[in-house]
Amino acid sequence: MSRHPATKFVVFTTNRSGSTWLMSTLNHLPNVTGQGELFLPRPRSTEKRWDSDFACPRFVEAQAGGSRIRPFAVFSYLDALYNSPGVVGFKLMYEQLGLYPEIALYLMRRRIRVVHLVRQNHLDVVVSYAVKAKLGQAHLLSGQRAPADMGVELDPKKLLDQLTWLHKKQQLARRLLRWCRLPHIEVTYEDLLRDPAHFRRIVDFLALGGVETMPQSTLLKIRQGGHREVIRNYQQVREVLMNSQFTGLLE
Repeated sequence: MSRHPATKFVVFTTNRSGSTWLMSTLNHLPNVTGQGELFLPRPRSTEKRWDSDFACPRFVEAQAGGSRIRPFAVFSYLDALYNSPGVVGFKLMYEQLGLYPEIALYLMRRRIRVVHLVRQNHLDVVVSYAVKAKLGQAHLLSGQRAPADMGVELDPKKLLDQLTWLHKKQQLARRLLRWCRLPHIEVTYEDLLRDPAHFRRIVDFLALGGVETMPQSTLLKIRQGGHREVIRNYQQVREVLMNSQFTGLLE
């Protein structure tokens, strides 16, 4: 038996950052259970998802009809999650921490390890939101096929504000992690996607001994083409970004 308790962790991030892909990959490692957005404030849908076979009830589902009040209900819920055997974690979105700020106190008290996942190209995040809205789904499972038409239009009037807000959220998250003095590392989606060797940092941080090669996620990337192929009003977007701090985001 190991002398050290199994690591408990959180993947701290925002939507369309590759967090589901990361979590589904970690789930294929021995002794690791990575849950999805447990503090998403709505019940799960009944459709087949990447975590349908092992997902635990979200907080809002677990508290349905319960008498506990916050923050004690949140602490009790997290205690039950982290008392599960093995290396256990879940996805926590920036906005969800805003809804449940007591989670930060819990993480600090228990010294939960935080994997801060960021997507460096904020334009890709905006495109990903648009593709999701068009298709009506966020991910493709292995065996599913992406629609042939992936083209989307971005609103040039809102684009700079969207990119600025995504940048600010990342900066605020970094400051919060430093202020809380939580044990954490920052990893980028682009690095993980480009070179699986970058997973080694996560493996080491979570003390996952004996992992030699990373498994493959069961999720497929929906968008395959570059910006020119996917953004229908590419020229408009290029003109908006040309003289801004985000000019380097466009392929």
